[in-house]
Amino acid sequence: MEYDTIRETALFYYEYKDAVHITLNSNKFYNGIILEVKLDFLILKDEVLGEVPVFFSEIMEIEPRLPKDGGK
Repeated sequence: MEYDTIRETALFYYEYKDAVHITLNSNKFYNGIILEVKLDFLILKDEVLGEVPVFFSEIMEIEPRLPKDGGK
């Protein structure tokens, strides 16, 4: 994904508070809710790690997912 597309996708999921699966270029991944979207990065509340910054330059893909509690 291109930088602008990744940022717009992040803003979309942030606005609707949807759970996301973020895959990084390094094949590492995060699952959680986007708490903030900044110019160059986002803050994600990962289901395991808690709050983590993720730079848009590291992101390969952002996809929707059900939250860990199954959406309840």
